[in-house]
Amino acid sequence: MKPTSYLFLLFIILSSFSFSQEICNNNIDDDGDRLIDLYDIKDCPCTRTDTFKISLIPNPSFENLNCIPTSFGQMNCAEGWSQATLGTPDLFSTNGYLSDLVPLPIPDGTNCVGTIFEWDWQEYIGTCLTGPMLAKQSYLLKFDVAANQFSEEPIDLPSTPIDLLLFGKESCDPFPVQTTSCPENFGWKEMGRVRYVPKKSWSTVYLFFKPEEDIYSVMLGGGCDFGSSLIYILWDNLQLNRAEDEIIYYVPNTFTPNGDEHNNIFTPVFVCGYDPLEYKFEVYDRWGQLVFSSLDSKTGWDGTYNGSPVKEGVFGWKLEYKAEETPEKKILTGHANLLR
Repeated sequence: MKPTSYLFLLFIILSSFSFSQEICNNNIDDDGDRLIDLYDIKDCPCTRTDTFKISLIPNPSFENLNCIPTSFGQMNCAEGWSQATLGTPDLFSTNGYLSDLVPLPIPDGTNCVGTIFEWDWQEYIGTCLTGPMLAKQSYLLKFDVAANQFSEEPIDLPSTPIDLLLFGKESCDPFPVQTTSCPENFGWKEMGRVRYVPKKSWSTVYLFFKPEEDIYSVMLGGGCDFGSSLIYILWDNLQLNRAEDEIIYYVPNTFTPNGDEHNNIFTPVFVCGYDPLEYKFEVYDRWGQLVFSSLDSKTGWDGTYNGSPVKEGVFGWKLEYKAEETPEKKILTGHANLLR
């Protein structure tokens, strides 16, 4: 072989080892193209499926029944579900027991569940998962929720948001937990929470979270720091899946930049399926003045303008993004409540 041929072959070999394949979860630009992990959409495409996925939560809409409910407190009639604590959640069915507390139509089928939120009496629903949630993986819980006042007298719902919580446990132990309040003192860990403004019509809520350990059972209800109001929360269509299996985003309708550890930043939540280099998010006040703009999906609005906190109110937002598999840009608009 000629010397020039040796040199050419050596060049090819060295070039092949100059950069390695992009590793999509180590926060390093492995292949030297100045794009890191999911920002390198060519080498780290999202894992997507267009097929129907079965929720890790069994019987997510309470449609499979062991018996027809005839009164309050018959959660045991829903196959796979349990009264999670000493509080007694209620199973409702348009084919059996139904209360005026339930807004109709029920979102997914004929059945739903109701729980009381009160400072000294909280009701939770619980179930063992069909398979474990794996530690350090991203998950999405999507569900339908409505609210009402558990009172014989007509009372307006509170206008301030409340927290809806998901708890998890590393084992699947028998229910109920022996408490009428928060289950955290009994080995249950908070997986995540979402802020919800109570209203008497059904709406869809999204909760993204990442468990620290493998989780085999879950419980849903109110927070450990719930106030003195008496609120009745209704649940339906609890879909729990790996977040990476979805091309999905959502924009919260409320945030509370009050300095606590929850909901201080207002930003769209993307999991996967978009081009982070083609992103723009803007927030406007009621007079149409731009108060915030970002080209980085990881940077959200903290509720300030020119360094000073803005007053409570309704703010408009505009989101521009591009899905990674199409050149077409998408533009979305909406409104959000800023509460302090």
